Amino acid sequence: MTDKKSRRAVIINNIDSDTIDQAIFILKSDSTSSKSFAAEQKSIAAEAQQIIDNYIRQVDRLKGGITPSFKTKQKKPRRASLFWFAFFTISVLCIGVSIALIGSLS
Repeated sequence: MTDKKSRRAVIINNIDSDTIDQAIFILKSDSTSSKSFAAEQKSIAAEAQQIIDNYIRQVDRLKGGITPSFKTKQKKPRRASLFWFAFFTISVLCIGVSIALIGSLS
């Protein structure tokens, strides 16, 4: 059975890596481009190699204990900031009530 929207796949073997044995890329649907078949194949191979190289660099960074660039720093929990906000608000209210009571006594 053949699907009308079948996709092309590129399988890359013999990758110079300790962690990757084989890479499989599923290409987007055929586009009507003016590139020749050979030029298109070179373009696909270059892009696939770039993706593999970037992945290998990320894996090497993780092995070395370096945080990957796509992760963000964790923010402090909001509980601490809410605690200080509540503390400040209650303090201001207590001072305001104290001033009001002193003013009413005079």
